[in-house]
Amino acid sequence: MTRALVLGGTRFVGRAVVEALLPSCEVTVLNRGTRPLWDPRIVQLTADRREAEATRAALGGSYDVVVDVSGTEPAHVRNVLGTPAVSGAARYVYIGSASVYERGRTGPPFREGDPAGGDPVWNGYAEAKAECERLLSGLSGPELTVLRPPYVYGPHNTEPRERFLWARMLAGQPVFVPGSGRTRIQFCHVSDLARTVAAACAAELPPGVYNVGEPGFYTFAEYLDVLADAAGVEPRLVLVGDGSVPARDYFPFRDVELTLDTTRLDRTGAGARTRLAEGLRRTLTWLREFGSLADEPTEQEKKWRATTAWRTS
Repeated sequence: MTRALVLGGTRFVGRAVVEALLPSCEVTVLNRGTRPLWDPRIVQLTADRREAEATRAALGGSYDVVVDVSGTEPAHVRNVLGTPAVSGAARYVYIGSASVYERGRTGPPFREGDPAGGDPVWNGYAEAKAECERLLSGLSGPELTVLRPPYVYGPHNTEPRERFLWARMLAGQPVFVPGSGRTRIQFCHVSDLARTVAAACAAELPPGVYNVGEPGFYTFAEYLDVLADAAGVEPRLVLVGDGSVPARDYFPFRDVELTLDTTRLDRTGAGARTRLAEGLRRTLTWLREFGSLADEPTEQEKKWRATTAWRTS
């Protein structure tokens, strides 16, 4: 069997990647060991990737493929380069981010060849991810595949996006929507991302850089309609049009378009298959059984709800 090393592997995307690899791979994960493993087939190595000595000591083994889910800072990458685990692998698959595209130099939907030094709108995260990609581009030995998803959603999501909005809808509370509600965003179900990773690990996907996500785009308003339909509710939407309050103070997305051209990956047959409506229905089912849908308003929402204009019955 293929020997796969997953850097990360117990949180949202990493967990889905491990589950996708387990049927065909011997899977080892490297992480801080703060979360329990859920499958006895998984082997765990423990190290904090920010600590070079501990990381290098842990990565003395031999693997066929490396999947990097947890590389969010340049130090994370520097501390694995040159280790036997990485140097001896045939393939290295890096989970990048659509945030690396520079909207100041080109506009969405972004393509793989567009400038990708990191967009400042993401508060340093994008620049760090772009630098990780740059460091990995110098790999000698493994073939590199970089996957750049937009917003990833699904079971075990650590980002309160769909959960944030469903909580308000199900409680009969208003959803405050930035601007006109026409900002476009794009999604990738976590199972689709994991399946693409598995294809890259199996050499079914040529090495290179790929945007990965559902081909369709959604405005904020359209996305909220799909969420409401999945939950069987009629949402109460309130447009906040003046832009005086940052969108993230009351909404789970910045008021910034994030869309990608996924044609390159779709032509390989390894692109996303899950449509948003179906993916959200499955996600809501999981949340109702294992998660929380409690309405916990932000400080800004509390202020608005307390006024006559936003008061609920």
